[in-house]
Amino acid sequence: MIDRMQGLESSLGPQAEELKERALEYAATARERLAEGSGMIKEYVVKEPARALGIALGVGVLLGWMIKRR
Repeated sequence: MIDRMQGLESSLGPQAEELKERALEYAATARERLAEGSGMIKEYVVKEPARALGIALGVGVLLGWMIKRR
């Protein structure tokens, strides 16, 4: 059993490394987009505080209603 696993590990080594590298690239891209989105939201809240508060209130009410239904 261990021999089979070691053989499998050696045959999947390059593919596993490639998948790991691709996953790290995707994670880096996600971090960048999250930072951009966060900055945009902060700018919007500074420019339009009343509208942002209304949106937050509406989302909160909607989520509360959905949770209450369960």
